[in-house]
Amino acid sequence: MFKNIVIVILVFLLCSLLFQNKENVNLLVKDLADTKELVVDGADYVKKTFEKEFSEVVVESTKDDPFSLEKDSIKEDTFFEEEK
Repeated sequence: MFKNIVIVILVFLLCSLLFQNKENVNLLVKDLADTKELVVDGADYVKKTFEKEFSEVVVESTKDDPFSLEKDSIKEDTFFEEEK
């Protein structure tokens, strides 16, 4: 309980100091935009690398493969389903 109160006070003080000056807010918005661009670029890089490295991998389905597309669809047993 005491830790939560301390955290709330620190967040309040940080926000009050941050929003006192308009330059601080502009700096924060700029940093958030740069971070978003970096995340998008990183995701694109991972996608391209994954497609390049694993494009030749062939997955063969086996008889015991639970995720095989050749099997019939999975039917869930429910308590309310009546047998006919």
